[in-house]
Amino acid sequence: MKKNAFLFICIVFSFSFSLKKENTACPLKYNGIYVFQLDTEHSAVLRFYKDGTVLASTSVNDYMDVFSWFHKENKDMVLKGTYKIKKCNIKFEVKGMTGEQKYKGRVSDNTIEMELTDSESKKSVNRVYTFFAL
Repeated sequence: MKKNAFLFICIVFSFSFSLKKENTACPLKYNGIYVFQLDTEHSAVLRFYKDGTVLASTSVNDYMDVFSWFHKENKDMVLKGTYKIKKCNIKFEVKGMTGEQKYKGRVSDNTIEMELTDSESKKSVNRVYTFFAL
């Protein structure tokens, strides 16, 4: 009986440790923005919040300036939605005054590989967003 109980405890501990390790291998970061450079002057930016909110927009490449207007309360300049993350996979849809987009991808250490689909044109592009801290 003791041997079976010990084996059960070892299995449960091993399973919970592997779940923890898997979730920390691809953490989403909340203290900055994820950026994809569109051209020499403009970037696509994403910002995530712990409450599940995600923002998307485009900006000039001065990332520190982005933080002055890229927040939840600024409904005129951002697309807003709610993200879902399972293991390292992430997906969300954002909407706003300028349109609607769907994203799906994979979170890595400092990047997110995304497939972005514009709802109006139905065109898709692949992008790798890189994290920049505040």
